[in-house]
Amino acid sequence: MPEQSGKNLLKGILRSLEEIKSLFVLANQEKLAGVKKGLLKEGTVKLQIYDLCDGTKSTQDITQAIKKSAEYVGSYISTLQREGLIRTVEKDGRQVHEQVF
Repeated sequence: MPEQSGKNLLKGILRSLEEIKSLFVLANQEKLAGVKKGLLKEGTVKLQIYDLCDGTKSTQDITQAIKKSAEYVGSYISTLQREGLIRTVEKDGRQVHEQVF
């Protein structure tokens, strides 16, 4: 039973953090849009890759979508992660990329 209590506690903390994040994003929409606009120039491959990071696509999926090498796409994914725009998560046993905001 203690293991289940710990899991429930962690789920509650995660839910609270997600709510806080939602409030932060809502309160700072204009600032966040400005940051994204500065980091993601219109018409760039970087923006195209960012847009494909929808939480369902792996690096391989993105590679196939834009018809570039895995190394090329991987370098942009690394940059987007360093800039805090995307993160890599595991869903259904796959590593996929999703936008942070």
